[in-house]
Amino acid sequence: MDKKKLNTLFVISSLGLDAAGIIFLCIYLFGGSKNNWMLGFAIACVALSNLFNIIRNSYNKKEK
Repeated sequence: MDKKKLNTLFVISSLGLDAAGIIFLCIYLFGGSKNNWMLGFAIACVALSNLFNIIRNSYNKKEK
């Protein structure tokens, strides 16, 4: 796959996961009922987003 396309896909997926994590966290904090699965999904989304950023950065360093 092309380096530029792969970088773009990692950025888009990372931003999407960050947005989903923020939404789940806001629902958990400001929602009426405290569902622990929302907090778990928020943490998982942010962790996966950070993992994609690490992979993208290491891929970019390897290519240079």
